[in-house]
Amino acid sequence: MENASKALIMAGSVLISIMVISLLVLGYNQMSHLEQTREDADAVDKLADYMRRFEQFDRTVYGSELLSLGNLQQDYNLSDARIDVGYAPIEITVEITKEISDSEYFKPKTYKIEELAEEQEEIETEIEEYEKPNDNYNNKSAKYYSQKTNREIAIDFGYTEIPSNILEYDIEDYIEENKAKGRYSAFKACMEDIQKYVNLKSIYNEFRTGKQFKCQEMKYDEYTGRLKEMVFVEI
Repeated sequence: MENASKALIMAGSVLISIMVISLLVLGYNQMSHLEQTREDADAVDKLADYMRRFEQFDRTVYGSELLSLGNLQQDYNLSDARIDVGYAPIEITVEITKEISDSEYFKPKTYKIEELAEEQEEIETEIEEYEKPNDNYNNKSAKYYSQKTNREIAIDFGYTEIPSNILEYDIEDYIEENKAKGRYSAFKACMEDIQKYVNLKSIYNEFRTGKQFKCQEMKYDEYTGRLKEMVFVEI
Protein backbone atom coordinates (compact mmCIF):
# COMPACT_ATOMS: atom_id res chain seq x y z
CA MET A 1 0.00 0.00 0.00
CA GLU A 2 2.82 2.29 0.87
CA ASN A 3 4.55 1.55 -2.47
CA ALA A 4 1.34 2.33 -4.34
CA SER A 5 1.10 5.71 -2.61
CA LYS A 6 4.67 6.53 -3.55
CA ALA A 7 4.00 5.55 -7.13
CA LEU A 8 0.98 7.84 -7.27
CA ILE A 9 2.99 10.69 -5.79
CA MET A 10 5.76 10.18 -8.38
CA ALA A 11 3.23 10.00 -11.20
CA GLY A 12 1.59 13.16 -9.95
CA SER A 13 4.97 14.91 -9.79
CA VAL A 14 5.78 13.91 -13.35
CA LEU A 15 2.37 15.09 -14.54
CA ILE A 16 2.80 18.42 -12.77
CA SER A 17 6.27 18.80 -14.31
CA ILE A 18 4.88 18.09 -17.76
CA MET A 19 2.11 20.64 -17.22
CA VAL A 20 4.60 23.26 -16.01
CA ILE A 21 6.88 22.66 -19.00
CA SER A 22 3.89 22.82 -21.36
CA LEU A 23 2.80 26.11 -19.83
CA LEU A 24 6.33 27.52 -20.16
CA VAL A 25 6.53 26.46 -23.80
CA LEU A 26 3.09 27.93 -24.47
CA GLY A 27 4.05 31.16 -22.74
CA TYR A 28 7.29 31.37 -24.71
CA ASN A 29 5.47 30.79 -28.00
CA GLN A 30 2.93 33.45 -27.14
CA MET A 31 5.67 35.93 -26.23
CA SER A 32 7.51 35.13 -29.46
CA HIS A 33 4.31 35.62 -31.43
CA LEU A 34 3.64 38.93 -29.68
CA GLU A 35 7.21 40.08 -30.36
CA GLN A 36 6.92 39.12 -34.02
CA THR A 37 3.57 40.90 -34.25
CA ARG A 38 5.13 43.98 -32.68
CA GLU A 39 8.08 43.88 -35.12
CA ASP A 40 5.71 43.48 -38.08
CA ALA A 41 3.65 46.42 -36.84
CA ASP A 42 6.80 48.53 -36.48
CA ALA A 43 7.84 47.63 -40.03
CA VAL A 44 4.41 48.59 -41.39
CA ASP A 45 4.56 51.88 -39.45
CA LYS A 46 7.99 52.62 -40.93
CA LEU A 47 6.70 51.89 -44.41
CA ALA A 48 3.72 54.15 -43.87
CA ASP A 49 6.08 56.91 -42.73
CA TYR A 50 8.17 56.43 -45.88
CA MET A 51 5.04 56.63 -48.04
CA ARG A 52 4.06 59.95 -46.46
CA ARG A 53 7.54 61.32 -47.06
CA PHE A 54 7.49 60.28 -50.73
CA GLU A 55 4.01 61.67 -51.29
CA GLN A 56 5.21 65.09 -50.11
CA PHE A 57 7.07 65.29 -53.44
CA ASP A 58 3.87 64.96 -55.48
CA ARG A 59 4.23 68.55 -56.70
CA THR A 60 6.66 70.81 -58.56
CA VAL A 61 10.17 70.56 -57.13
CA TYR A 62 13.61 72.06 -57.72
CA GLY A 63 16.62 69.99 -58.75
CA SER A 64 18.01 70.11 -55.22
CA GLU A 65 14.77 68.56 -53.93
CA LEU A 66 15.03 65.79 -56.52
CA LEU A 67 18.47 64.93 -55.19
CA SER A 68 17.04 64.80 -51.66
CA LEU A 69 14.30 62.52 -52.99
CA GLY A 70 17.02 60.28 -54.44
CA ASN A 71 18.55 59.93 -50.98
CA LEU A 72 15.12 59.05 -49.56
CA GLN A 73 14.61 56.45 -52.29
CA GLN A 74 17.97 54.85 -51.52
CA ASP A 75 17.17 54.72 -47.80
CA TYR A 76 13.81 53.13 -48.49
CA ASN A 77 14.99 50.58 -51.04
CA LEU A 78 17.72 49.36 -48.69
CA SER A 79 15.68 49.59 -45.48
CA ASP A 80 14.99 46.58 -43.29
CA ALA A 81 11.36 47.69 -43.13
CA ARG A 82 10.84 47.24 -46.88
CA ILE A 83 12.88 44.05 -47.17
CA ASP A 84 11.37 42.35 -44.12
CA VAL A 85 7.79 43.07 -45.14
CA GLY A 86 8.57 42.13 -48.74
CA TYR A 87 7.38 45.19 -50.67
CA ALA A 88 9.05 46.02 -53.99
CA PRO A 89 11.55 48.91 -54.25
CA ILE A 90 10.41 52.30 -55.55
CA GLU A 91 11.62 53.48 -58.96
CA ILE A 92 11.92 57.17 -59.83
CA THR A 93 12.56 58.59 -63.31
CA VAL A 94 13.36 62.19 -64.24
CA GLU A 95 13.09 63.69 -67.72
CA ILE A 96 15.31 66.71 -68.38
CA THR A 97 14.02 68.66 -71.36
CA LYS A 98 16.25 71.76 -71.42
CA GLU A 99 20.01 71.83 -71.94
CA ILE A 100 22.30 73.87 -69.70
CA SER A 101 24.61 75.94 -71.88
CA ASP A 102 28.19 74.61 -72.23
CA SER A 103 27.44 71.71 -69.91
CA GLU A 104 28.50 68.07 -70.09
CA TYR A 105 26.24 67.37 -67.14
CA PHE A 106 22.45 67.04 -66.82
CA LYS A 107 21.86 66.65 -70.56
CA PRO A 108 18.29 66.46 -71.90
CA LYS A 109 17.14 62.83 -71.59
CA THR A 110 15.30 60.54 -69.20
CA TYR A 111 17.32 59.52 -66.14
CA LYS A 112 16.82 57.09 -63.34
CA ILE A 113 17.20 59.19 -60.23
CA GLU A 114 20.24 57.11 -59.26
CA GLU A 115 21.94 58.32 -62.47
CA LEU A 116 21.26 61.92 -61.49
CA ALA A 117 22.85 61.23 -58.10
CA GLU A 118 25.92 59.88 -59.91
CA GLU A 119 26.15 63.02 -62.06
CA GLN A 120 25.83 65.16 -58.95
CA GLU A 121 28.68 63.24 -57.33
CA GLU A 122 30.83 63.59 -60.45
CA ILE A 123 30.38 67.35 -60.77
CA GLU A 124 30.91 67.85 -57.02
CA THR A 125 34.16 65.87 -57.23
CA GLU A 126 35.33 67.98 -60.17
CA ILE A 127 34.42 71.20 -58.35
CA GLU A 128 36.32 70.08 -55.25
CA GLU A 129 39.52 69.76 -57.29
CA TYR A 130 39.38 73.49 -58.07
CA GLU A 131 38.82 74.27 -54.41
CA LYS A 132 42.09 72.66 -53.27
CA PRO A 133 45.29 74.73 -52.80
CA ASN A 134 47.64 74.50 -55.78
CA ASP A 135 51.42 74.82 -55.48
CA ASN A 136 51.56 76.60 -58.83
CA TYR A 137 49.03 79.15 -57.64
CA ASN A 138 50.91 80.42 -54.58
CA ASN A 139 49.40 77.58 -52.56
CA LYS A 140 45.96 79.02 -53.18
CA SER A 141 43.01 77.61 -55.11
CA ALA A 142 41.10 78.53 -58.25
CA LYS A 143 38.13 79.10 -55.95
CA TYR A 144 40.17 81.63 -53.94
CA TYR A 145 41.22 83.54 -57.06
CA SER A 146 37.69 83.44 -58.50
CA GLN A 147 36.76 85.94 -55.80
CA LYS A 148 39.59 88.34 -56.73
CA THR A 149 39.87 91.00 -59.42
CA ASN A 150 42.11 90.34 -62.42
CA ARG A 151 44.51 93.01 -61.16
CA GLU A 152 44.75 91.37 -57.75
CA ILE A 153 45.43 88.01 -59.39
CA ALA A 154 48.09 89.49 -61.67
CA ILE A 155 49.88 91.11 -58.72
CA ASP A 156 49.94 87.75 -56.91
CA PHE A 157 51.71 86.26 -59.93
CA GLY A 158 54.35 88.98 -60.02
CA TYR A 159 52.78 91.54 -62.33
CA THR A 160 53.18 94.62 -60.16
CA GLU A 161 53.75 97.26 -62.87
CA ILE A 162 50.49 97.14 -64.84
CA PRO A 163 49.38 100.73 -65.57
CA SER A 164 46.41 101.90 -63.54
CA ASN A 165 44.49 102.89 -66.68
CA ILE A 166 44.32 99.29 -67.92
CA LEU A 167 40.77 98.01 -67.43
CA GLU A 168 39.98 94.76 -65.62
CA TYR A 169 38.93 92.81 -68.69
CA ASP A 170 42.03 94.03 -70.59
CA ILE A 171 44.61 92.95 -68.03
CA GLU A 172 45.10 89.42 -69.34
CA ASP A 173 45.53 90.67 -72.92
CA TYR A 174 47.93 93.40 -71.71
CA ILE A 175 50.15 90.84 -69.97
CA GLU A 176 50.23 88.61 -73.06
CA GLU A 177 50.83 91.40 -75.56
CA ASN A 178 53.47 93.24 -73.55
CA LYS A 179 55.35 90.20 -72.25
CA ALA A 180 55.21 91.72 -68.82
CA LYS A 181 57.52 90.25 -66.22
CA GLY A 182 55.92 87.61 -64.07
CA ARG A 183 54.91 83.94 -63.95
CA TYR A 184 52.96 83.89 -67.18
CA SER A 185 52.30 80.14 -67.61
CA ALA A 186 51.07 79.79 -64.01
CA PHE A 187 48.97 82.96 -64.34
CA LYS A 188 47.44 81.75 -67.61
CA ALA A 189 46.66 78.28 -66.18
CA CYS A 190 45.09 79.84 -63.11
CA MET A 191 42.86 82.09 -65.21
CA GLU A 192 41.71 79.09 -67.25
CA ASP A 193 40.97 77.09 -64.09
CA ILE A 194 39.00 80.00 -62.67
CA GLN A 195 36.79 79.97 -65.77
CA LYS A 196 36.29 76.20 -65.55
CA TYR A 197 35.47 76.43 -61.85
CA VAL A 198 33.00 79.28 -62.32
CA ASN A 199 31.34 77.40 -65.18
CA LEU A 200 30.99 74.19 -63.16
CA LYS A 201 29.52 76.07 -60.21
CA SER A 202 27.08 77.79 -62.55
CA ILE A 203 25.96 74.43 -64.01
CA TYR A 204 25.63 72.92 -60.56
CA ASN A 205 23.58 75.82 -59.21
CA GLU A 206 21.47 76.00 -62.37
CA PHE A 207 20.39 72.39 -61.91
CA ARG A 208 19.80 72.70 -58.18
CA THR A 209 17.95 76.02 -58.06
CA GLY A 210 17.16 76.98 -61.66
CA LYS A 211 15.42 73.87 -62.93
CA GLN A 212 11.94 72.78 -61.86
CA PHE A 213 10.32 69.40 -62.29
CA LYS A 214 6.67 68.44 -62.00
CA CYS A 215 5.61 65.07 -60.61
CA GLN A 216 3.57 63.76 -63.54
CA GLU A 217 2.67 60.34 -62.17
CA MET A 218 2.54 58.33 -58.95
CA LYS A 219 2.06 54.61 -59.60
CA TYR A 220 0.86 52.20 -56.90
CA ASP A 221 0.97 48.41 -56.71
CA GLU A 222 -2.50 47.06 -57.53
CA TYR A 223 -2.23 44.33 -54.87
CA THR A 224 -0.48 46.01 -51.96
CA GLY A 225 -1.53 49.61 -52.63
CA ARG A 226 2.07 50.70 -52.00
CA LEU A 227 3.84 53.34 -54.08
CA LYS A 228 6.07 51.72 -56.69
CA GLU A 229 7.01 54.45 -59.16
CA MET A 230 7.29 58.24 -59.53
CA VAL A 231 7.76 60.16 -62.78
CA PHE A 232 9.10 63.74 -62.98
CA VAL A 233 9.32 65.95 -66.08
CA GLU A 234 11.11 69.30 -66.34
CA ILE A 235 8.79 72.25 -66.87
